[in-house]
Formats: sequence, structure tokens, C-alpha cells
Amino acid sequence: MSRILTRARRAAARGAALARARGGNISIIFGLSLIPLVGLIGLGVDYGSAITAKTKLNAAADAAALAAVVTAKAYIGANPGQTNVTQNGIAAGVQQAVNSFSVNAGKVPYTTVALQTPVVTRAGQTLTSTVVYTATVQNNFGKIFRSPTTALTNTVTASVDLPSYLDFYLMVDVSGSMGLPATASAMAALAAKNTDMWSDYQQGCQFACHFPGYNGWTLAAGKIQLRSDAVNTAVCNLIQRASAPVVPNQYRVGIYPFIDQLATLAGLTSTMATLNLAAQCSQTWPLAFTNLLDTGATQLYTNNDPSTGTGSGGTHFEAAMPQMQALISNYGDGSTTAKPKPFVFLITDGMQNSQHFFTSVGGKYAYPGNPSKFTGYGNAWWDGSQPAQIDPTTCSALKTAGATISVLYIPYNQITFVNNSGGIAWENNRVNGFSPTLATPLKSCASPGYFYTANTPTDINNALSAMFDQALRVARITQ
Repeated sequence: MSRILTRARRAAARGAALARARGGNISIIFGLSLIPLVGLIGLGVDYGSAITAKTKLNAAADAAALAAVVTAKAYIGANPGQTNVTQNGIAAGVQQAVNSFSVNAGKVPYTTVALQTPVVTRAGQTLTSTVVYTATVQNNFGKIFRSPTTALTNTVTASVDLPSYLDFYLMVDVSGSMGLPATASAMAALAAKNTDMWSDYQQGCQFACHFPGYNGWTLAAGKIQLRSDAVNTAVCNLIQRASAPVVPNQYRVGIYPFIDQLATLAGLTSTMATLNLAAQCSQTWPLAFTNLLDTGATQLYTNNDPSTGTGSGGTHFEAAMPQMQALISNYGDGSTTAKPKPFVFLITDGMQNSQHFFTSVGGKYAYPGNPSKFTGYGNAWWDGSQPAQIDPTTCSALKTAGATISVLYIPYNQITFVNNSGGIAWENNRVNGFSPTLATPLKSCASPGYFYTANTPTDINNALSAMFDQALRVARITQ
């Protein structure tokens, strides 16, 4: 029995010793496992530090890239006439980018940063900056695993559009057909009172005729809105929009009415108050364009010379378009005030008429009226009405020279009349026949994509505003 107890005691002792041995092994294993665990936690800390550093450096690079283009833009805008203004503006932008990055990147601890020289380029009216940095972040725990540092790098770009300098030449048709009321109902209202040409029509005339001896203009002016007044109102609204440029002298506007030839109501200017005064924007109907409707004698003439000014009697695109081409002295790309980009806004119904109401002096047409309003000039006389479509080739040279022609087509309203034959009936029939076809040649006259159609006063205003918007967009994208 004693032997059995002794054996049991020995077995128990061995079991206890074995248990004590296993506990030691676990401690050793646990101790050894702490090393990689602590290392992994340390690497996580290092990674978090690197991410924090990268976030701060990226923000510094973003700020530097923006500072570069904003500074360059401000410099170029403030010194439009300076020689080498783009190069100087770029240099200022680069220096500002370096300064900005240095200030912000210097706040990142345990990090060594290298900034490549920022690059600023100009393509047309767009400035683009590129900022590239590299950095080394010191690791605290990574050294245990032979990874003492973390390398960072990033490339950041920013761009901004420079303002384009644009010249707007408003080429406004003030021939007799623009004396039609702006709507069909207004045409009927005028005809109900107007006895002009009663012997020809045997009904009221729908034109606000402006020649001496006719009543239509007196009946309509200030009472019925004519197409000329609707256009005038839209032009005044355009002038208002152009009076808020991004930079001084960004937009210049000139107003050039035409009948037989081109005249100047207001020369190209960035002073919108001058344009408002010339277009009589603060007044009520009749406005400037209605007052310029064909009176039988030239208006806006110079030096008491009736061969100058708007002329009288027809609508002569073949004369007005070359005159506009000669008037534009600078066909630039819009990049500076010295290189403005020209846009010609042709506002018309597109009905050409080769007639004149003139005398010939020294082989030149003169438009003194009948009776003549100019000393030394005889009375004017007609050479016959010939309504026709505009010849779009008359626009080609102007476009080739570098102008963008934007056309606002105001359809020629159909004339309702009693056909008693004779010259007036013949002309009305011819005009009514041509009216539906006028859009095609006018579209060919316009630069591609620059053709608008509007009839009502609201549509005319909206179309002219859209033409202005398109000019701003295209100048920004294509140059």
C-alpha cells in the first residue's frame, strides 16, 4: 500500500513540474510575440504620421498652384499695356507659388521637403500652373524594421481664364422695312389709322413711313412699338451688361446704323454712358434707331456732305459690309487691350434693295432729300425699287479679315394688302415672296454657329443677350 502511495505522490510531483514548465513556455512565447505586435502598432503610427504629412503638403501644393495663376492673372490684368506682360506675370506667379508653399510646408514636423520650380504657362487666355513636390518623413518605429523614412510626392495643377478683350460693332439696319411694327397685331393697329399710300393699297398702310408728307411714322412713334424700337431697347440692355466688365476696358461697343451705307451713331468706346446717350436709352419711344429710319435724306453725315451718313432709299449690304471691314482697325485675338477680338453684330431683316434716293455729284451718290436739305445739291430722285436677298459673299472678306459675324435675323413680316396692281403691289408681292427665303443667305453671311432668329420684342432682347454670352464663351475657349 505504501508503495502505491509513493508512486502516486511521484506522479503528482511530475504533473506539477510539467505544469510549471508549460507556464514558462507561454510566457516566453508571449514575450516574443510582443515584438512584432509593437512593431505593427508602431508602423501604424508611422503610417498615420505620413498620411497627416501628405495631407498638409498636398494642401500646401494646392495653395501654391492657385497662388501662381491668381497672381499671374492679377499682374496681367493690372498691366495690360506692359511689354512682356505675360512673362512678367508668370514670373510673379512662380515666385508667389514658392513663397506660399514654403510657408505652409514649413509647418509639417519630421519632414524634409523639396519643391521643384513651379511651372506656369499661358495658352491663349488660359493660365495653367503645375506644382511638384517630393518629401521624406522620418519614421519613429519603422527603423526597427529597417524602414527609417517614408517617401512622398505629388503633382498639383490649377488653371484660370484671363479676361478677353472684346470689341462689339453693332451694325443696325435702319432702312424703311425696320419701320414695320414689332408684332402682327401692332401692324393691324397702325393700318387701321394710316392713310399713307391709300390710292395704292385702298387700305391702311402697315409701314411707319418716315418720308416727308407721310403720316405713318407720326401715328406710330411713341404709340406703337416698331421693330426699330424693339432693337433699340435690346441694344440698351446689351450696353448695360457690357458696363460691368471683369477688368477695366474689357469691352468696347460701337453703334453703326446703315441704309445705303454705314454711318456712326457712337464710335467704339468702353464708356457706356456715351453709348446710352447716343442710343437715347433713358427716353421712351421713339428711340434713336426709329428716329434714324429712312427719312428721304441722309443722317449722321459729316461736314454737311450728303454723300456721307446713312444714305436713303435702299438697303445696301454690298456697301455697308466693306465699310465695316475698313472701319475695324484691329483684328486681334482678345489677349490684351492692344489686341481686341472683333465681333460684328448684324441686326437686320436681311432684305436687300439696290435702289437709291439720290443725286450724283462728282460721280458719287449723294442723298440730299427731296426737296434737298443741303445747299448746293439738287433734289434727290428714285432709280427704282429692287427687293432681293442679301448676297452672303458680301460678308466673306470681313470674316476672312478676322471678324466674327453674329447675325440677328428679324423676319420680314408678311404684308397684307389689296392688290390693285401698280408699283406698290408689285413690290409687296416681291417682298412677301422673298421673306421666307431670307434666313438661308443670312445664315451663310454669319460665322458658323452665330445665327439667331427673333421677331417679338422679348425674343429680340433675349437673342441679343445670347449673342453677347456666346461671344464671351468662345473668346474664353478658343483663344
